[in-house]
Amino acid sequence: MEIKVTQEGTHAEFAIEGSLNTTTSPQIEKFVNELYDKGVKNIDVNMGACDFVSSAGLRVIVGMQKRAMAGGSLVFHDVTPDVMDVFQMTGFDKIFTID
Repeated sequence: MEIKVTQEGTHAEFAIEGSLNTTTSPQIEKFVNELYDKGVKNIDVNMGACDFVSSAGLRVIVGMQKRAMAGGSLVFHDVTPDVMDVFQMTGFDKIFTID
């Protein structure tokens, strides 16, 4: 999985492409933690090319949200219908900012 990020000050944007599952979750988790460790506070995640989120992916997303709640923001954009179904089934659509 290739992650392309645009960062400006304390704001970063990146896209998740393909599946967010047990194989790809560790890479995303490491990448996001590095962003937060560098001082990024606000993250926008484009989910337009993400076709599946497993329980491992949801765990990573919850971790991202916890870090964002410490004085920043986390916004998901262009969430695909399949991923939105997972968010709705788990109630995550109520706790995440989805644009």
